[in-house]
Amino acid sequence: MASLNVLFNIQGEGKGHLMQAVALAEWLRDAGHSVIGAHVGHGKSTSVPSFLQSRLQCEITSHASPGLRVNMATREMDLLRTSGDTLRYFSKYVKSVRDLNTSIEQKKPDVIVNFYEPLIGFVSKKNIPTVAIAHQYMFYHPSYPFTAGNRFQRWGARSFTDYTARSADKLLALSLYPTFDMPERKLRVVPPLLRQGLFDLTSEITFPFYYLAYVWRPDLLGEVREWCKENPRKNVDCFVAGLTPNLAENIPSNLRLHPLDDNLFLQLMAGCSGVATTAGFETCAEAYFLDKPLLMVPTHLEQRCNALDAVSMGGARMSTSFKLDQLDSIPCAETQAFKVWAYRAPETFVTEIEKTAGLQLARKRFTIMPRSHLYKAPRPSPIEPIQMA
Repeated sequence: MASLNVLFNIQGEGKGHLMQAVALAEWLRDAGHSVIGAHVGHGKSTSVPSFLQSRLQCEITSHASPGLRVNMATREMDLLRTSGDTLRYFSKYVKSVRDLNTSIEQKKPDVIVNFYEPLIGFVSKKNIPTVAIAHQYMFYHPSYPFTAGNRFQRWGARSFTDYTARSADKLLALSLYPTFDMPERKLRVVPPLLRQGLFDLTSEITFPFYYLAYVWRPDLLGEVREWCKENPRKNVDCFVAGLTPNLAENIPSNLRLHPLDDNLFLQLMAGCSGVATTAGFETCAEAYFLDKPLLMVPTHLEQRCNALDAVSMGGARMSTSFKLDQLDSIPCAETQAFKVWAYRAPETFVTEIEKTAGLQLARKRFTIMPRSHLYKAPRPSPIEPIQMA
């Protein structure tokens, strides 16, 4: 069986794209392929989590990369500061492109997989095919509620997304539900990239009860801290991107802080009584799979669109603040159809990457089968794509 050498390029803000890379690396290895390296782009205030090396099992390098700045007072994307940062650090980004070019020349991958990282569009890939993966490519799709914010903000989000998709041979748009593909845009709608560890978990509420929270920016922790002080009998486990020792000061006893840790996060989600998040796509999908009530406090346009999408599926509520007691009044959604969609993911992604690489592999088909403790009902027939009027 022919095998592929795959190179990852990952946008490292928050945890979503990193977790997607972890899931895909495992599926590719199961199919006989190799992930030969990963480049992680990040801004000046973020770094590469320590767990990534052991999960990807390949050489990891980091580089400076543009990111969207957020005005935390208005919870909107700050396009002026984003543009200013891009000009201020332009020389670093030029160096990053040179380093990426050098790495690609040395590693000679069969295919590049890009997780929403914008610099890949400026790299000389020597005709190496590229697959771009992100839920943001649903911005191009008429079934996605890309309606939050004003026209100028939507233009900014689409423009950033365009850079990440530049020169890609195929766009894989992660979606919470199936809908039609758009071949004219090289766009295929695919299930969420959920990690294997999620399928192995038993979803049940443990005692003493606790909520699980995730904030992708440290400056959002203040809201969670204040709610915990006002509700001393409610326990909260909170994961914080960029957690530093000084953030742990003045923390009430009912609030436990954690740095990003993919395995611990899923374990705590399986036993929690509800999930509060800033409406990142990956966390929303994981909460749905584990049948958890979902409270979403979006901090910018993209997350508000994610929240609108999740609310339409039920079992979720959008809020302007981390008042976690709202989770007690959110009913769980009917998630059986979502799980059928999610179980399609491993074979779908491997097949699309192989096709893009130009291989016709006589590969034994594989599927992650549902575990009885997670999926008690008989597995229904595959659901058909939604037909738009």
